[in-house]
Amino acid sequence: MKNIINVRLAAVLAFSVGAGAALSYFSASNGFPYWWLIALVPLTAAFIVYFIVRRSVRGIVFTVLSALLFLYGSSGVYFKIAAYTSVPLEDGSEYQICGKVTEKSFSGDGEYIKITSVTADGTFADGVMKVYLEDVYGEFCDVGYTVSFSATVYASDPFAYGGGSTTKLLEDVRYTAYPVTELQSEYGFSLFGSINSAIRSLYFDNLDEDTAAISYAMFTGNTDFVESSTMDSFRYGGVAHVFAVSGMHIVLVYGAVSFILKRMRLSQVWVAAISVALVFFYTGICGFTLSAVRAAIMCAVAALVRLSGGKYDTSVSLSLAFVAVMLVNPLNIISAGFQLSVAAVASIALFCRPINAALRKIKIPSRISGAAAVSLSAQIATFPILLSCFGYVSWASLLLNIIFVPLLSAIFTIQFALTWLSLIIQPLAQFFILVFAVPTQAVCAALVTVRAEDALISGFDFGPSAALYFLAGYIISGHVNIKWRWRCIVSVLLAVIVVASLVLKNYVPAGGVRVTVSGYYGGSYAVLFRTPQGNVLVISENPSSYDISSLLSENGVSQPDALIILGGEDSVFAYTVSGTECSDIYVNYTNIGIQPYRGVTVHYEKDFTVAGVDFTFEGENDLYAEAGGINFGISFGVEVNIKSCDVLFAATDLHICDCAQAIYFNQVNFAYNVYDYGDLQFVADNGKIFLTGRAALKSALG
Repeated sequence: MKNIINVRLAAVLAFSVGAGAALSYFSASNGFPYWWLIALVPLTAAFIVYFIVRRSVRGIVFTVLSALLFLYGSSGVYFKIAAYTSVPLEDGSEYQICGKVTEKSFSGDGEYIKITSVTADGTFADGVMKVYLEDVYGEFCDVGYTVSFSATVYASDPFAYGGGSTTKLLEDVRYTAYPVTELQSEYGFSLFGSINSAIRSLYFDNLDEDTAAISYAMFTGNTDFVESSTMDSFRYGGVAHVFAVSGMHIVLVYGAVSFILKRMRLSQVWVAAISVALVFFYTGICGFTLSAVRAAIMCAVAALVRLSGGKYDTSVSLSLAFVAVMLVNPLNIISAGFQLSVAAVASIALFCRPINAALRKIKIPSRISGAAAVSLSAQIATFPILLSCFGYVSWASLLLNIIFVPLLSAIFTIQFALTWLSLIIQPLAQFFILVFAVPTQAVCAALVTVRAEDALISGFDFGPSAALYFLAGYIISGHVNIKWRWRCIVSVLLAVIVVASLVLKNYVPAGGVRVTVSGYYGGSYAVLFRTPQGNVLVISENPSSYDISSLLSENGVSQPDALIILGGEDSVFAYTVSGTECSDIYVNYTNIGIQPYRGVTVHYEKDFTVAGVDFTFEGENDLYAEAGGINFGISFGVEVNIKSCDVLFAATDLHICDCAQAIYFNQVNFAYNVYDYGDLQFVADNGKIFLTGRAALKSALG
C-alpha cells in the first residue's frame, strides 16, 4: 500500500526546525506567550507510542530528532532575541567606542562601517555596531582595521514599526552610532575582506560607477553601490536574483573550477574536494550570505553523491542545507533572501519536470521549454513571498528570465575568470575588464528600455493564507497519492479559500474607506485613504521613500491620485524625496503659492475634497479628514491643534483633543501605536470604524 504523502525524512527534519523557529519569532514579535510549546510534549509522545506499536525504530528516532530540532529552532530564536534586546548601553548616550571593522559600504544614509568586538568606555558590548561616517571622518579604515572614536549610540529595536529591523536582527546589529570625533584606525588583516576590497577597487578604478556597481553586485552579491533606479529595473523585471549569490553562481563556479582541474588529470576525489573548497572560499568573499551557503552545501552534497555513485535527490539535499543553515542561526528563518532561495529550489524540484513535459507536448523546443519550466516553477513558490516582502511581482519576469538569465550567466562566467586574471596580471586589468563590462552595460540598458515597471502585479499579499496556497501547490504537484479527481477538488477548495481571504483583505466597501496608518524612523509618518473614487496619501515633510513605497505596494496603489504634505514653508519640496508620482499636491494653505514642478499642480486651499474625502487644514502639521462617516484628525507635529474628532492619528500623546480613539505614530504605552504594531489598518463605513489586519489579530490573541 502506498503512503498517502511522498515525503523525505530529511524534509520532515527541515520542517521541524523551521516551524519551531517561525512560531517562536511570531510569538516574540507579537508579544504572545510561549504556552504553545507545551503541546510539543503530548504530540511527541503520541508519535512515539504509534511507532512503538508499529515496531519502527527508525520512526521513533526521527520523532525524537524532529522534536529536538523543533525545540532547538524555537528556543534558539527566543534566546537570540532576548540577547539582542538586552543591551548594556544607554540609548542616546555618548561613548568612547573601539572595535574591528567587518564591513564597509554605502546606504541611502551615506557611507558606513560595521564593527565587532565592540567596547564602549572600556566595557565590552556584544553584537555588531553600525557606524555612519561623515564625508571626512578621520583616518582611513577598511575591513580588518581596528577603529576608535567617540559617538552617540542608539540601541536597535527589532520589532519597531512592524519589524522593519529584521536585517539588523539577522546581522546582529544591536547599535547605531554617529561619531562626534574623528575616527582613528590601526591596520588589521582580513583575508576575505581584503580580497573583497581588492575586487571592489578593481572595478571602480577601471569602470564607470554604474557599470562597476553592477559588476561588483554580480560578483559579490553586494548591491549597496547600485543606483536605486538601476536596481528597480532589475527588480521590476524579476531578474534581481542574479545579484543574490546562490545556485546560478555556485554551479557556474563549481563547473568552471572542476573543468580546469579535470584538464589537469586529477582524480575525481581531488577534483570534487578542491572544487567544493573553492566554492566555500568564494562564499566567504561574498560574506557567507545565506543563499550562497545554502547553494554551497547543496553543491557539496551533490559532489559526495556523485563520488559514491548514488542518485542525487534535490529535496534531500535542500533539506540538509536548510537544517545546516538553521543550526548556525535559527533566526535565518526570517531572511527574505533565504526564504526565496529555498522556495525557488523546492518549487523547481516539484514542478519543473511536469511543466517541461507539458511544454514539450505542444512542440516547444527543448532548450526553450527547459528554461521556461525552471523560471515558471520557481515563480510558483516565490510569488506569495515576493508579494509579502516587496509588495509586487512582475508578470513579465517569466519572459525576461528566459532571455536575460542565460546572458547574465554567460557574462558572470567570463567575469569570474577575468576578475582573477586582472587581480594577478594588473597591467592588463583594463583590457580584461572591458570584455565583460561592455555586455553588462548592454544588458542593463536593455532592462531599462523594457520598462518592466508597467508589468507589475501588486496591491495585495497572501498573509496567513499563504500556507493554504503552498498546501494546494504541494497537493497538485503529484506528491500526494490520492486520485486525480480528489486532488483537483481539494486544490480548488483551497484556492477558493485563498482568493476569498484576499478579496476580504483588500475589499473597499461601497461608500466606505480603508485607512492605513504608517510610520518609520526619523519622523516619517503617512496616512493612506483608499476609497472607491481613488487613493489619497498624507505624508510628513520628512518622508522615508522606503516606507512610502512599501505602504503603497502593500495596499495595491501604484501611485496616489493626490498627495497631501503636512509641514512648514518648505513642505512642498518633500514631494521630490517621497518617491511618489502624482499630478496633484496639497500643502498648507498659509505657504507661499509656488509651482516648482512641471506637470504637477500644487494646491494651497484650506478646504478641499479628493476621492470623496473632505479635508481641512488646521495649521502646518494638522489636518481634518471626513470619510466613511468618520471624522479623522491627523497631527504630525510636536503639538496637536486638533480640537475634537472621532479618531485621532498623532505623533505625540501630549494633547487635549476630544476624541473617541487616539492612534499614535510613536511608541505610547497602553495605546494603539505604529511603533509597536506596525502599519494599522481600518475600515470606516456608515459612521462605524473597524480595526483590521495584524493589529486586530494581535489584540484578539493578546
